[in-house]
Amino acid sequence: MVETPEGLMECTEIYARPSTCRASTYGALKRSRLWVVKTGGQWMHCSYPDLRQGCVSTKSLPYPVVQ
Repeated sequence: MVETPEGLMECTEIYARPSTCRASTYGALKRSRLWVVKTGGQWMHCSYPDLRQGCVSTKSLPYPVVQ
């Protein structure tokens, strides 16, 4: 999941590119999701859209959660 100027998008690769992203289905479909955020100068993978829950550096293995 990534927030863009066009809104929330789901991307199929860790590096968001227009050809690998689509409009978000969060809240409508249950899928394995990984939220990617930049905080404190670091890119992080988060299991939920909440920095306090299950975030790890993008340099480690991600842990997607069905939501």
